[in-house]
Amino acid sequence: MATPGIDLKLRLTLREGSAYYFTERSLTSPEPHYFIVVNHDPLTQQVLLLSVVTSKVEEVKRRRAGCPQTLVELSPEVFDVLKKPSVVDCNRLKTIPLSEFNARFAGREIRGFDKDLPPALRKALRAAIHASALVPGELKALVAQP
Repeated sequence: MATPGIDLKLRLTLREGSAYYFTERSLTSPEPHYFIVVNHDPLTQQVLLLSVVTSKVEEVKRRRAGCPQTLVELSPEVFDVLKKPSVVDCNRLKTIPLSEFNARFAGREIRGFDKDLPPALRKALRAAIHASALVPGELKALVAQP
């Protein structure tokens, strides 16, 4: 059952693979980033699990050279919400309470998109998250099996 009081537009668009663009205070960069919802059923799970998209592809590849199976590369050709080649480090996921995300979305701090991540890339994110030795089991439980 969906949480009451959730913004109608958010309720209609929030699902695995939904993309959002906003500034996240817990990141070291003050710039807005793209985030992709990785929860299997985010409207019923009370906490959103978000992967962070970065265009610093080579930097992330160097940092995670020992675990390349936890990285998912994205390109504007495959996901045209993005402006440049990017990567998701599935070892670093952000959690945001659904109520907080809803308030920020309703306050127009968070921008959503009409396109979701393609199914093959959602599957790749799931596999990379489940392959990570750094993501706790309770967070992996929110993500569907690949």
